[in-house]
Amino acid sequence: MKSNYEITMFGEFMISNGKEIITDQANRSKKVWTLLEYLIVHRERSVTQKELVDLLWPGNDTKDPINTLKVLMHRVRSLLDELGKDSGKKLIYYKSGAYGWNDELKCSVDTEQFESALKNAENTEGAKKLEYLLHAVKLYAGDFLQKNGSDPWIMQLSSQYRNKFLQAASEACQMLLENGENEELINVCKHVSKLCPYEEEFYIYLLKALVKTQQVDKAQEEYHRISELFFREFGITPSEELTAIYKEVVETSHMPEMNLEIIKGKLIEEPTAGSFYCEFEFFKTIYRLEARSAARTGQSVYIGLMTVMNAEGDDLPNQKTMNRVMDALYDTIRRTLRRGDIYTRYSLNQYLIMLPTTTYETSNMVMERIKKTYRREFPNTPVTVRCSTTPVTPDELMQ
Repeated sequence: MKSNYEITMFGEFMISNGKEIITDQANRSKKVWTLLEYLIVHRERSVTQKELVDLLWPGNDTKDPINTLKVLMHRVRSLLDELGKDSGKKLIYYKSGAYGWNDELKCSVDTEQFESALKNAENTEGAKKLEYLLHAVKLYAGDFLQKNGSDPWIMQLSSQYRNKFLQAASEACQMLLENGENEELINVCKHVSKLCPYEEEFYIYLLKALVKTQQVDKAQEEYHRISELFFREFGITPSEELTAIYKEVVETSHMPEMNLEIIKGKLIEEPTAGSFYCEFEFFKTIYRLEARSAARTGQSVYIGLMTVMNAEGDDLPNQKTMNRVMDALYDTIRRTLRRGDIYTRYSLNQYLIMLPTTTYETSNMVMERIKKTYRREFPNTPVTVRCSTTPVTPDELMQ
């Protein structure tokens, strides 16, 4: 039987009758949307006026709650009238002091389809199970009623749906990997990561699929993007498992290339101004090479550490300030150092800099110059930047 209305609750809230559409992007008060959404979510029963008043005005901050509720309900019905004449009265009934959603008018709701797909997946195996799982994953277009996601009654449901989505996606990804369906696996991972960007499990699946489809360059790009994301948001590096896959990507053999000029062309750096930024894992390799060189030539190499603290110098700034400062400091270091100098982000609030062929006095001068340049260009930033340097000693090779 064809549905009279299609209702979407994952991501953008929407009701459609096949011709007209209303969405929560329309300019209506938050309480209008809350009342409408609550009635639809609880459409299997009538909702008393008291329950709605407690929902909408939990602190009893209205003098005449029943009449205020009636006015608000009139606005909700007027909104539904955009789907057709008298749609508001047809869809929302009032009986014995309670309101309800008229479920006699058949509705297709994405959350119900989602639950149905998961239930079917539990009761099947093999290709059919995977089909149901992928259908559930596709239905999840965003957090449950995400525009009003801060409401307590929505938060609990949103968390439950998200957990079910991640569990279904994880199971689907494992099955796709085992089946060798790598292109579909890539699509699922990208869908999940767009909605839940901090779930590392799906980046692992993504890199595995990219490796198996020989998309080495894309795998490297993804790893660098993931590293930057996790470092920027949490000050952590990717897990050992993800890093191991990246190393596999780097070590992946290409077809033999006999033309040395072509190989050299792949090694040439894109034209850039300023010093060289790299990830910490690569920085460690260069550090060890410099230590070996220092042991052989006797030339001095120093490393410098720049640490961002709050204005009092005893704690970290808030996350928003931290991201803004670290971005600005990144650019200052790049422009201030020589092109042959190297730097990396060491932690959430620190940069590590390598200064070859310098003395202790010169290395300190370089660090102070970076610090002064930053303070001159960003005088009103509420942070303190601390600098320190230490030599790279040949003896470290023996440790």
